[in-house]
Amino acid sequence: MLRFALVLLLVFAVLVFFRLLRVALERLRARSAARPPAVDAEMVRDPVCGAWVDPRLALAAWTSGRRVGVCSEACRRAIEAS
Repeated sequence: MLRFALVLLLVFAVLVFFRLLRVALERLRARSAARPPAVDAEMVRDPVCGAWVDPRLALAAWTSGRRVGVCSEACRRAIEAS
């Protein structure tokens, strides 16, 4: 009878350990999901339509000898036409 009680206590302790581990991992996952993603570069504003564009994705247009980032081919044509 004593062995049965000890085995039952051991099983209970293992189950509690795994339950606490699961709760801790869920909290860790929720905390990391709540953080905003890291921003590597600031956004640039398209001078034609005013849209904000990631500089890594912006198309290049040249106006007055300087490079500006634009959001689309239509905005690039509008800048280069002026």
